[in-house]
Amino acid sequence: MNDAGTNDVVLALILLGLGVVLVFWGGAALRALIALAGAVVGFFLGAELVQGQAGGELLGTTWGWVAAIVGALVLGVLAYAWYWLGVVIWVGAMGYVLGVFLANAFGADKDWVFTTVGIIVAAVLVIIAVVASLPALLLVIVSAWSGATLALTGVMLLVGEINDQQIDHAFSLADPSWLWYGALVVLFVVGLVVQLGATSRRSAQSVGG
Repeated sequence: MNDAGTNDVVLALILLGLGVVLVFWGGAALRALIALAGAVVGFFLGAELVQGQAGGELLGTTWGWVAAIVGALVLGVLAYAWYWLGVVIWVGAMGYVLGVFLANAFGADKDWVFTTVGIIVAAVLVIIAVVASLPALLLVIVSAWSGATLALTGVMLLVGEINDQQIDHAFSLADPSWLWYGALVVLFVVGLVVQLGATSRRSAQSVGG
């Protein structure tokens, strides 16, 4: 058990808030707030690039914050200018999160393994999304799963189960791990049901005029 520092608390609240939005409103939020989605991806991408070079805590340096803000602005503008690019970026980002989770679930303990698996899964989902013309179902599934992962990771940070340098290994480090995995599955299923129900209601309203 770790004592949550200021950076851990801020990061935890960001992950928890973003995760909840993705779990229950991911598909709709993505379509309505695609620029924000791109900005969020850019924010964490910029922060992780600096952390990868300098080491230490995520957002633990001034340059980390600068890179995060620049990344948010760049990808946010690109996502706003090209809607389809924003959707592809978001699907890819959520695919990366899913890939890291899968690597973690199978016991990987090397950073390069997490990165490689994350990139592969992201690439596969992006290809599927493009070939299948970005089906709403894929967005719902990916957003619900990734949102559940992010939300529970945020909770782990808040309660001191992990620190910000252990995010990639969160579910294998948490104790008891079966409880966190179980909570992940439950939250994912609930989010999936809520999102699919909302999608069905919108479709029925459209058909009904």
